[in-house]
Amino acid sequence: MDLTVDSSQSHHCQPTSDREHPAGDGTTVNAGTDARIAAAEKVSGDQSVVHSTDTHPEVALPVHNLTVEDILKWHSLPRELITALSGGTLASGLERLLTFGDLPVAPGKPIAFSGASGSGKTMALAKLAVRLSQQNVAGQRPPLVVACDTTPGSFAKLVTILDPYNVQVIDGKDLPNEIPEILKSKRTASRRVLVDLPGVCIYNQTAMSRISDIIRVLNSSLCVVIPAGMDPEEAADIASAMSMIGAKYVIGSRLEQSGRIGGLLTAAACGLTMTYGSHSEHITKGFSLLTPNVAAKRLLNLPS
Repeated sequence: MDLTVDSSQSHHCQPTSDREHPAGDGTTVNAGTDARIAAAEKVSGDQSVVHSTDTHPEVALPVHNLTVEDILKWHSLPRELITALSGGTLASGLERLLTFGDLPVAPGKPIAFSGASGSGKTMALAKLAVRLSQQNVAGQRPPLVVACDTTPGSFAKLVTILDPYNVQVIDGKDLPNEIPEILKSKRTASRRVLVDLPGVCIYNQTAMSRISDIIRVLNSSLCVVIPAGMDPEEAADIASAMSMIGAKYVIGSRLEQSGRIGGLLTAAACGLTMTYGSHSEHITKGFSLLTPNVAAKRLLNLPS
């Protein structure tokens, strides 16, 4: 279904404003704003950026009299990112502003997945695990998944999802205090390891400390999962907080369920590499690398 916005109402689609959040010690923080502004200023300093109202020539706009700015406002991007992205085409603006790439999945180098509860984190991890298990690479064993979430039923759910695809799931609920024996084995060094971290509230210092300790103990890379429809300011705060404990990558989840993806783009603008997008509830479908062109098309079209 195409994105339909009444252009006469577009001035009501204001981007979210900067705002402060309470920290655990009673002070206030605005974690994502500085990172977003820095990213926007870096692009705005490029003389090739022309702040105009040109429409995107590569993908037909769903409503012909909408500008690039109108589309970005509809997705609730912050003002400074709209300004940075509005010169030229959507795809070229995204390529200038954001970093796109793949996850560095390799034997002996675990990747941990983090996100708020209900963000689609576990499903994104499961999709990647299935994809890796189906790759016919000589000498590569199926990936190993470490389930650290202590939510009742979460371990059993992962096992149920991944067992048909020959993906082993081990219980890591006692991490970081106790490391599962299999992770100490030399044989595991030749396996690709994905870690399903507990769903976390970034304002909960105890929970964040546990996440950080697990990452440290397992020497993991950290990938943040941001769902479509998330408020961009909240996404910026999550991306900034996770970056402080080592996050370098972001996955977009539930792209088939919500129209607006301003939160995902804002998180990536905080310095995270945009990797995959999950756009189907099916475990073996709808998990694709995001590129500037793919992201631009998704900005212009709602899920159907």
